Amino acid sequence: MIHRRTALGLIAGAAAGAATLPTPALAAGKGGAAFDPANADHLALAFRKLAYSMDDKLTFWWMRGTRYGVTGTVATPFWDMYVASWFTTRDLPDGKYEIRMAGSNFYTAPGATRLLEKFDNPFTGKAVDVPYGKPRVTITVMDKRGGGFAGGDVPGMKATRHTDIGPAWVEGESVHVQGDNSMHLEPLEAGKRSFTVNDWSTYIGAVVDVLNPKMKNPPAAQMFNDILDFPPWLQMGDYQGAYVSRCYGRKVYGYASMPATWRKLFEQKFPDVAKDPGAVLRG
Repeated sequence: MIHRRTALGLIAGAAAGAATLPTPALAAGKGGAAFDPANADHLALAFRKLAYSMDDKLTFWWMRGTRYGVTGTVATPFWDMYVASWFTTRDLPDGKYEIRMAGSNFYTAPGATRLLEKFDNPFTGKAVDVPYGKPRVTITVMDKRGGGFAGGDVPGMKATRHTDIGPAWVEGESVHVQGDNSMHLEPLEAGKRSFTVNDWSTYIGAVVDVLNPKMKNPPAAQMFNDILDFPPWLQMGDYQGAYVSRCYGRKVYGYASMPATWRKLFEQKFPDVAKDPGAVLRG
């Protein structure tokens, strides 16, 4: 999850509508109506509640994972990933809502905890500087079906973005709901390279929380993978392969609940922002 994005997927315009469905349809607890993955309102509600929230509380996501360079079927570990984002939501008219989000991701050598600032690329033999952009707010408006891939226009490129929400399914007491983002950048000038990103997330939470109208911001876990072209800063040239990550994480409700390694790296790199991460969103 590098700085091309801070959002990992969202949804929910319909969540506002789903929250106002007749009480029996969203009854929570034992004996209540079952979650229906084929019901668009249930799907929208599950996605918004698990991936984000239905209130305006400052909320954090953390993820831990590994970044790989892949050639053919061989995956070479590049670094460990300490990924973080924080957000607030706000309801908008017509069943839409707004996400204000920022993020800050850090990398370490596999198995280490020291910030990776120069990467010895095993594919090219080059040593390159690792960029860490200062956190900034991104604003995304969502509706029932999703929304665009977070990010602005890229100079010299024609961008095509797509968001998919679902499918969802229930196993035991847990509901799982997918949220995928894709982006393709096609150069406007001949001789330039295209760039494609696929982000795949699965959010997991309790059915009883999703169906409980009093539970606005329930706990959730996330499984995440992405497959994309090598970013320009790696200086890969025409090297053929893919840039892939596998991550796992959880939603938490305060900075102190974020993993200690991420907080250490964040305070080392951006001490001013670490004093009040929510100020980025308010600004």
